[in-house]
Amino acid sequence: MLRGMRARFLLFVVTCVGASACAAILGIDDGIPRTQDAALDAPSSDAGADAADTAAEAAFDGPFVPLSCGPSATCNVALGQACCRSGSTTYDCIDAGVTCTGTLIQCDRPEMCPPAAEAGPVVCCADLVNTDAGALATSVSCKPTALCAYASHGWLCDDAGECPADASCLQSTFTIPPYYICR
Repeated sequence: MLRGMRARFLLFVVTCVGASACAAILGIDDGIPRTQDAALDAPSSDAGADAADTAAEAAFDGPFVPLSCGPSATCNVALGQACCRSGSTTYDCIDAGVTCTGTLIQCDRPEMCPPAAEAGPVVCCADLVNTDAGALATSVSCKPTALCAYASHGWLCDDAGECPADASCLQSTFTIPPYYICR
C-alpha cells in the first residue's frame, strides 16, 4: 500500500512539474488559460513591417495636423508627412525623407507656419516658374515674407485677410489647383 501511495505521489509531482513547465511556455501565469491561437504569439519573420505597424498605430494617438493634398486626400504634418503633386492631377501624401518627383507641398495655409520670427512674418509660399500659359508652383513651404515677395511668389491662403491689400484669396485654377492663393 505504501508503494502505491508513493507511485501516486510521484505521478502527482511529475504532473505538477509538467503542468508548470507547460504554463510557463504557454504564458499561463495567472491561472487563466489563453484562448487565442499560439501562432499569433510566434515571432514574425518580417520584424520591419511589425515595427512600422506599431509606429503607425502609436501615431494615431498623437496630434493630427491636417494638410490638404489635392482635392480629396489629407496628410498629417504632425507625422512628418507632406503632399507631392506629380503631373497635373496626381496628389499623394509622402513621409519625411521621401523625395517628391513633382511639386512638394509642405503647407496649405499660413496657420501651418511658425509665428513671425526675426526675419518678419511667415507665409505659406509657393515658388513659381513662369510658363507661356502662366505661373506654375514648383514647391510650397513656409517662408518669411522677405523671402517670398508677393510679386514673384504665390501665397497660399484660406481667408481673405491673409492676402496683401491688393489681392483676394481665390481658388487656383492653374498655378496650384485646387488650393487657394492670393491673387
